[in-house]
Amino acid sequence: MASRVNLIDTTLRDGQQSLWATRMTSAMMLPMLPVMDRVGYDAIECLGTSGMDACVRYLKEDPWERLRLLRERVKHTPLQMISICIGFSVGKALMPDDMLELFFLRCAAGGIDRFFLMDGLNDIRNFEVPIRAAHKAGAKVLGGIVYSISPVHTDEHFVQKTKELVELGADILVMKDPNGILTPERVRSLAPAMKAASAGRPFYCHSHCITGLGPATNLEAVRCGAEVIWTASRALANGSSLPATSSMLRHLKRAGYEVDLDADAIQQIEDYFYSVARRHNKPVGKPAEYDPSFYEHQMPGGMISNFRAQMAQLGLENRIEEVFEEIPAVRADLGWSLMVTPFSQVIGTQAALNVLYGRYKVTLNEVDQLVLGYYGKTPAPVNPDLLDAISRRTGKQPITKRPGLTLAPALERFRRENGPFASDEEMLLAYLFMPEHIRALRAAGPMPLEDAVSAGPLADLVREVAKRKDVRHFHLAM
Repeated sequence: MASRVNLIDTTLRDGQQSLWATRMTSAMMLPMLPVMDRVGYDAIECLGTSGMDACVRYLKEDPWERLRLLRERVKHTPLQMISICIGFSVGKALMPDDMLELFFLRCAAGGIDRFFLMDGLNDIRNFEVPIRAAHKAGAKVLGGIVYSISPVHTDEHFVQKTKELVELGADILVMKDPNGILTPERVRSLAPAMKAASAGRPFYCHSHCITGLGPATNLEAVRCGAEVIWTASRALANGSSLPATSSMLRHLKRAGYEVDLDADAIQQIEDYFYSVARRHNKPVGKPAEYDPSFYEHQMPGGMISNFRAQMAQLGLENRIEEVFEEIPAVRADLGWSLMVTPFSQVIGTQAALNVLYGRYKVTLNEVDQLVLGYYGKTPAPVNPDLLDAISRRTGKQPITKRPGLTLAPALERFRRENGPFASDEEMLLAYLFMPEHIRALRAAGPMPLEDAVSAGPLADLVREVAKRKDVRHFHLAM
């Protein structure tokens, strides 16, 4: 049992991704960064590929500029980023090795100190390029082994994956539970086994609150040897997010652990983000109600609300329970692939297609790629009948080598055919996003950096009057 414990703050990344659909603007973040920097966190997790995607497509913000602004204001605490290993998002789920390496190198050059890496199949071969790039840039790697429930996701499976990550060079090992389905009981067997396999390297736990067990699971993980856990400021905690920082700090200290964090600064951060939520009419996190169905479909909390909305738009909300029941069958056919980005979206969509049209009468291209091995080795063999059907239809045979090795280098060709570019960062944006998204980003102009949060009614009033020099009289509605 660790006597000294620390926290990773993920308010700016997983907190807002889980509860605000990754719509927190940079201007909402900036005022609190110096305060967050003095808390004493193990790291501030501030960015992910989903966040970069939302910056460009929805917020019209340059993610490289956001990273620069974050780095300017956080001078002492490591900045951390989460990423899948082989690509960027569902649309770019597999990238050539040279482009992938450049992406991680530029993130590190922009100020990322630590990369929290995960693979949707727990295929450790896929960590090779990002670990090499991170270490080349002098950054550290947190290797996430994603927890799941299936016949093949045994303690032995997770221990073996931990050993493989150690061998590949991960600096920190993480028991990662993005679906919130890890229980305190399972932690008691799994965490000590994974920690023992970590070969003396730090062992962390990351577990969501989706089923309501997040706080208890994280506390049990600490009792079983985890040295660091993830939390978020209360306004963006609980629900489908992570446990609340102030609560976990209190629980840990009461349990006798040494947690050397600035409680006053944590309260200031909490007050600030509640004010942001009020000003922008954002939801705030509330403790989740226990729902045992999550242990069956294992759909991530951040996905389930969007999925329900999409089914409703199609007039199919009355069939969503059928889809949830179909998900485990699809997972079994796909070799018990994990319900985590990017495969949770693929599996959920394929389950919906199966319910609507019959089993695999219509299949996603991503399902074809997954079955044929183009995202990596699945935890178990895929359904042989499905594999045969896809092989016949596509004319392709399954591959066994690391997926990145199937793609030709693309960096110089892309530069030559699409350049010139002012920088590698500009080139990466052009590679990762559709041209219309980049045009809209540029047309939006400079990123707004002020007036992101109310400092109070009087301050708002003075600020508005200062903008409008013609105002001489106003009515205050009480």
